[in-house]
Formats: sequence, C-alpha cells, structure tokens
Amino acid sequence: MDDINIRKATVDDSDIVYRLLKDMREGEGRLDAFVITPEEFKRDGFGENKCFEAVIVENKNKKEAIGFATYFFGYNGDCGRMLYLEDIYIKPAYRSKGYGTAVFKYMAKITIDENARRMEWCVMDDPSWNAKTIEFYKKFNSIDDNLKQLYLHGEVLKKCAEF
Repeated sequence: MDDINIRKATVDDSDIVYRLLKDMREGEGRLDAFVITPEEFKRDGFGENKCFEAVIVENKNKKEAIGFATYFFGYNGDCGRMLYLEDIYIKPAYRSKGYGTAVFKYMAKITIDENARRMEWCVMDDPSWNAKTIEFYKKFNSIDDNLKQLYLHGEVLKKCAEF
C-alpha cells in the first residue's frame, strides 16, 4: 500500500481526528452519545495529562486524512501491560481496500514496541449493521472470551457515586 501513511497524531491533528470520530459516531447511529467537545478531546489526547493517544491514516495521493485509531495503555490482571484499542475508523469510501488491515497491524506493532502483551478492543455485536466489522476482526484469529463490556454513565454514574 504505497498510497497510505499511518503516523502518530499530533496536537495539530486534533481537530481532524475529532471530526473523524464524530463522523464515526454518526455512522453508528450513536451521535446522541457523543458529548465530548473539541476542547476536551484536545486536552485529553494531546494535553499535558493526556489519557489517550491517536494515529492518523492519510491517503498520500489525495493528501487527506481518511481514518484514525485511538488507544491507551492499561493493565490486565492476567497478562500485565496491554494496549486498549478504543476506536478504529476508516472513511466509508476507503473501506475494503486494505486500509483497515494496515491500521490494525500498525496498532499491533505499537503494542509490541511498547512492551505490552495484549491488544484488546470491543466490537459492537450487532450483525444487522456491524457484520463487516465483526468479520474483519475474526480474520485475525482474535479471541472472543464472551466477556460483556459494562459501564456507568451520566446520571446513573452520579447516583452510584452517592454514599
């Protein structure tokens, strides 16, 4: 793939990655859950106390950003240091052309280069609209251990925090 450039995103890429993230949420039909502001995104990913990192995917021929991945490092009680792949996105016009595979492999390399033992992610298990993504991950022999991701958010989180 000579027409692709994958690199770590810089603060100058913040607005571009933010727009791509918003596009992704819109495509998932989850724009109502997208509450982060551009300023928060920039602070959290590119500020002094960043809590995530990002890579940007560029089409060299068209000189445009066509995707991204966001990730962070954490700890797993079974294996130690791990990379959690939060989001990976390629614009619809560039899908099924190998770009997603290239980004996924790039993320695996970052995992190894950073001495992490595992790369982990979640996939929305709804074949009615996400079947291609589910199949994409299966081709890498990813392990599905039937864990279910749970979370607290908004008012439910606030209520839980009351003592």
